[in-house]
Amino acid sequence: MSQHIITVPCTKLGAPVRVQLGWDKPMSEFYLVVFVEPPTGQELDDTKIFYSSLDDRQADGQQDLGYFKGVAVQLGCVVPEALWRAAYQDREFNVVNKVSYYSPTGETVEPF
Repeated sequence: MSQHIITVPCTKLGAPVRVQLGWDKPMSEFYLVVFVEPPTGQELDDTKIFYSSLDDRQADGQQDLGYFKGVAVQLGCVVPEALWRAAYQDREFNVVNKVSYYSPTGETVEPF
C-alpha cells in the first residue's frame, strides 16, 4: 500500500486534518483516510478518524480518484494536485510500502 500524507485545514471540521491517500495493491483500489490532527506536540490518535473509505460503501473498488476528490471537497479539505498525481502513479506501477509526506503546498518533505 502506498501512503501520501499531508496536513491541511478542514472547513467542515474547523480544524486541521491529516489526509492519507494512496493505492492499495492487494485490494486493487485507491483509499482515503482523514484523521483529526492532534495539537502540536501530541501524537496522532489513529482512532480519531473523520473519514475512512473503509466505512464508505461507495468507495469500494475505486479505480479512479475522482470520487475521493469529491469527498475531500465535501469535507472542505484542499488536497494539492501533487498527491493525486502521485497516487495515480502508484496505481500505474502497482506500488507498495511507499510513504511520502507533503507540505501544505504539495511539496515532498521529510517525515514529521
